[in-house]
Amino acid sequence: MTDVQLNPESPAPTESIPVPGPLRLRDMRDITRNIPRYLSALRDQHGPLVRVPMGKSDAFLVSDFDVVQDVIIASSRRFDKDAEKTGPGPDDWGSSLERVLGKGLVTSVGTYHRRQRRLIQPVFHRRRIAGYGTAFASIADEFSGTFRDGVRLNFHESMYELALGMVTRTLFDVSLESEAAESIRSAFPREGGPLRWELSPIGKVLLRLPLPANRKFKRGLKTVDDIVYGMIDERRQGPGDGDDLLSVLLHVTDADTGEHLTDEELRDEAMTLLMAGHETSSGSLTWTYYLLGTNPEIREKMHAELDEVLGDRLPTVEDLPRLTYTDAVYSEALRLFPPAWVLVRRALEDYTANGYHIPRNSAVMVSPFVLHRDKTWWPEPERFAPQRFLEGTDDADPLAGHARAQGRPKLAYLPFGAGPRQCIGNVFAQMEGVLALATLSRHWEFEPVGDAPDRVASDFTLQPRGGLDMIPHRRR
Repeated sequence: MTDVQLNPESPAPTESIPVPGPLRLRDMRDITRNIPRYLSALRDQHGPLVRVPMGKSDAFLVSDFDVVQDVIIASSRRFDKDAEKTGPGPDDWGSSLERVLGKGLVTSVGTYHRRQRRLIQPVFHRRRIAGYGTAFASIADEFSGTFRDGVRLNFHESMYELALGMVTRTLFDVSLESEAAESIRSAFPREGGPLRWELSPIGKVLLRLPLPANRKFKRGLKTVDDIVYGMIDERRQGPGDGDDLLSVLLHVTDADTGEHLTDEELRDEAMTLLMAGHETSSGSLTWTYYLLGTNPEIREKMHAELDEVLGDRLPTVEDLPRLTYTDAVYSEALRLFPPAWVLVRRALEDYTANGYHIPRNSAVMVSPFVLHRDKTWWPEPERFAPQRFLEGTDDADPLAGHARAQGRPKLAYLPFGAGPRQCIGNVFAQMEGVLALATLSRHWEFEPVGDAPDRVASDFTLQPRGGLDMIPHRRR
């Protein structure tokens, strides 16, 4: 086991932690094109703990599973999410993500976060979210009618539209064709907009500049704010019998105080679900279909399962236990391209990990993208192999079932995070992704155009920057 100690009397100096050499100017281009790959290379070259220069401060990339377990779960209260401090002024942009989401579950910290999570957790009970399964399948089926056989399209843009349609339906009970959905679609910046500066050492400076992107970002945010607050007001004055997520959140009650969420709290949680819901699913479905397009034998195996289980009908939640290979395909795509590719925490006190000292207030980075490529626990880590997630498969295949094997680190696979800050909608997101994948794949397959994307938008979620072109082909 790794020696994990807190508040050591004689901590080892930070200089003992490996530090990458100075970056050459030509290296910056490759790093900015694909930061997750850069971090993975740092782990491969320097080991499980690396000090990464971040402008005036440093961040520590942690890839030792025992230390990750301690930071994310066992000692989680000694770390918090506010790795980037915000200023007190009303015009201080602080974290761009907090500017959008307010104090929703993704950005809130400390006791406030724990209180909000306790209140909202029942909203995502498995039985409740299972009721949205029919909506996921019907929306995906309706959307599949927009594809044209043999006509090239920006597939990532299409999945963005589909994911936005699914989340607006379940969150607000509005269709993708509605005026509200159209306003939301046009207001949110593609590829993150200013959010792409979230991890930049000069991100706060860039956010304050009067750039066209910043002005558009502020205008779009006000538009969405007006829509969300309008829907909150409409539901407060209505009969209160809606089953969309916003209506359900309206009735959440604090068992200790009897209080409900305020309008501002409702706005922040609605924005969090809206942003996280379509950003994560759009990227995950895009990467999944890219991997299927470059691995036709796996695609055909998935199609065979869909034909056997579904025939020509739409999938339902009741079909999920039989769609084991389809689920494994999606799970393996999430391993290779986890939507939340890096988790950042701030050390609230001095911390010793594996003999190395991490000072108080340092940023600690845990990257699922990096952990999912650890050769010790993921043989052939770059290979797309859904059989990793299947039990009782071919014993002759060394990869078969190993993701479910006993004795693996608990956090070897964490596409939705883990611990008290695990994505509260992880079951919702997995169900949404698998049902959309099953629905679209009943009648369509997609051929990638060109080489593998080497530029990723690695700010809020992992997306192919500039989109990803594919050609739809109707299955015969």
